[in-house]
Parts: sequence; structure tokens; C-alpha cells
Amino acid sequence: QQERQHHIHVEEIVDVVVEQKVEEIVHVPVIHTQERIVTNPVEVEVEVPRPHLIEKTIEVPKIQIEEKIIKVPKITQTIVDTTIQNQVQTIEVVRPKIVQKIVQRKKPIIQDEVRQVPKIIKQYVPVQRIVEREVQIPQVQIVDKVVEVPVQKQVQV
Repeated sequence: QQERQHHIHVEEIVDVVVEQKVEEIVHVPVIHTQERIVTNPVEVEVEVPRPHLIEKTIEVPKIQIEEKIIKVPKITQTIVDTTIQNQVQTIEVVRPKIVQKIVQRKKPIIQDEVRQVPKIIKQYVPVQRIVEREVQIPQVQIVDKVVEVPVQKQVQV
């Protein structure tokens, strides 16, 4: 017995990714910066010291006039002694310092960046492959079989 080998071509379809670049026009808006001064009223709470009125009771001696009649041949002189007290009080007041500042801030700069992104397209590419298989082929056997055939003789008359 002898085995034969047959080569059979098998066609197989394999997916191969092919990268393609696709360019797309994108409209990017143009940013114009405009700067302007805007008045921004700011409310600031400031503590201002308020002068307090302090009441003090001062005892001033009461003036009493005493009259005495003295029987003296001399001339009597009545002397009235009056004292006036003026009190001066100094109050120190701290003036608040008001600071006004105008703060300017700039608008942020927005930068646009264009990136190219590859577009992936699937494409089918046929690939040929050689596959080897063992195939059994039936063998032809020659068998000799002896068959006895009787011989007939013909006689001619």
C-alpha cells in the first residue's frame, strides 16, 4: 500500500485593518478680545468708632450767702466769693481709613488645538493558504483466482 498526498488550495478570507487618514475642514471661531473698564461698586463695611457721651456729675460747692448784721459803727462790706470751674475734656477719635481699589482682571485666552485622528476602515483581503491533509485512497488489489473451466471438445462429424 502506498499513500498519496494531495495538495488542496483553500481560500480563506481574513480581516485586515487598513488605516486611512480623513481630513475634515473644521471652522474654528476667531476670538477677538475686547478690554473695557467696568465700574464695579463694592460695598465695604467699615467700623467707624462713634463718640460716646459720658455724663459725669460734678459736685460744685453751693454758694451760700450769709448775711450778718453786726452792729458796729464801722461800714460793713459784704464779700461774695464765687468760684467757677470749667472742665475741658479731650476726646480722641480715630478716623477710619477708606481704601478704594479697582481690580482689573483679564479674560482667559482660549486656545484651540486641531488633532488628526486616524479613521479605521475594515477591508477584507483574500489570503491563499496551502493546507496539507492525508487522504486515504483505496488501493486496488489484484487477487488471482483460479477458476477451472471444463474444456469441451467438439467433434465434427
